[in-house]
Amino acid sequence: MIKVIAFDCFGTVFDMSGVPSGDIVNYVNHVRHEDFTPYVFPESWWRLKAHPDSAEGIKKLQLAGFRCVALSNGSSTLIGHISISNGINWDHIVDLIAHRVYKPHLGAYRTIQADLGTPPEETLMVTANPTFGDLEGSSAVGMQSHVIRHGYPNTILELAASLEKDVVT
Repeated sequence: MIKVIAFDCFGTVFDMSGVPSGDIVNYVNHVRHEDFTPYVFPESWWRLKAHPDSAEGIKKLQLAGFRCVALSNGSSTLIGHISISNGINWDHIVDLIAHRVYKPHLGAYRTIQADLGTPPEETLMVTANPTFGDLEGSSAVGMQSHVIRHGYPNTILELAASLEKDVVT
């Protein structure tokens, strides 16, 4: 039974279309290194806008009894800032910087249990990028996962409706 829904933030909750592609490439190359070093996010990331369905969808999931958490490579300061700016209230923001690990490294997905005490099998990882590594990383530690923005459910609101009907696998 799913109790926690962990959201990848960049692209899933927040729209990345305004970020220069070179900035995204630099970010991806940095977080994929084996050795952890903090990444300094460009100013454009501090002004990200949420997808139109994000705040309402997350709130609907919370009202349905799910704990919604941000599991992002962004610092808790960055994620907190852009979330507040977009009316998103998380139950928890996992600070991967404090754990000295970035997704898609497996240790990043294990932080849910470390931070919340929730076993992986009770966590659903939600991402919009099927090629970044969230699906493989979350699955490797025992989480369920789901891709949105590429078919049904396409939005977080549709995800909330599908979970209420218990049809997400």
